[in-house]
Amino acid sequence: MSDVNNLFWTGGWDSTFRLLQIVLDEKRKVQPYYVIRPQECTGKEIDTIINIRRELGRDFPESKTLLLPVQYIDESGIQKDKAISNEHENISEQRHIASQYEKLARFCKQIGVKNMELSVLSSETFGYFRSNTTIFQYFECPLLGLTKSEMAEIADSNGWTKYMDMTWFCRRPKKNRPCGFCGPCTDVVIAGMGRRLPLRARVLANIQLPFRKWWRNNYHKQSEGFSKHVKKFLKKKA
Repeated sequence: MSDVNNLFWTGGWDSTFRLLQIVLDEKRKVQPYYVIRPQECTGKEIDTIINIRRELGRDFPESKTLLLPVQYIDESGIQKDKAISNEHENISEQRHIASQYEKLARFCKQIGVKNMELSVLSSETFGYFRSNTTIFQYFECPLLGLTKSEMAEIADSNGWTKYMDMTWFCRRPKKNRPCGFCGPCTDVVIAGMGRRLPLRARVLANIQLPFRKWWRNNYHKQSEGFSKHVKKFLKKKA
């Protein structure tokens, strides 16, 4: 085992929980990485990372030596890789796979890391993808099998709730507050943690829950274009 755990840290719930495990529970060094993307949430995520790090340093001075400086990588600087991109395309023809895994795999290959920790895949999904080693040979998923509610219980028992409440999830924040409309906002409600959204955002998230659940079960239709399916639906109704 390496002396340092490599971790993609977004300032989100899952990756922050894993970071706390490594630093406060396992007492190991962690090298966090953050990929800078042209998204509305990027600034908020970076602010969250900085704030959590600062708070940890105040409460646990020893964490300053265990939590190494975050390595920020611009998405545009990730090198292309034909083998990884081809495999991603082949998998996409069979089932949904987010484009982020292809990009992150290319980055891991670029820096020579094959044990990068991710906090984003379900056990079933990772079990399938693990067999496609061109991409997933670079990743480890130590949180497999843990739900967000279970993480909350562990965090509470360990006194980590303050840091977990600082995490960010919204993809399209409005005035630095969760929008209630994006996928991550509705996912928070589905996970039984709707308290984390302001009242207006919580109402919006609950209104669209049926659509969100349907959309998650029909990922293949996303790549075909949402407007196309709306037109088909309207034709059937005509």
